[in-house]
Amino acid sequence: MRRDEQVVEAELMEISSIQDDLLKLERIVAWCAAYPDEVPFALHFFRERSRAKRTDVPQGDSAV
Repeated sequence: MRRDEQVVEAELMEISSIQDDLLKLERIVAWCAAYPDEVPFALHFFRERSRAKRTDVPQGDSAV
């Protein structure tokens, strides 16, 4: 049974906000082990989030 998407997103956002890379990796591995059926959702979530960040970043002024 799949959990509520908002709960999953909140957990993923919490993990992504961790500054220490080693701790973040440990949390990701633990999360994936605890919720293996939700890993595809998590990958899709982060891929879409990454795309949104790239489109939100201004490309600089070409009129310089």
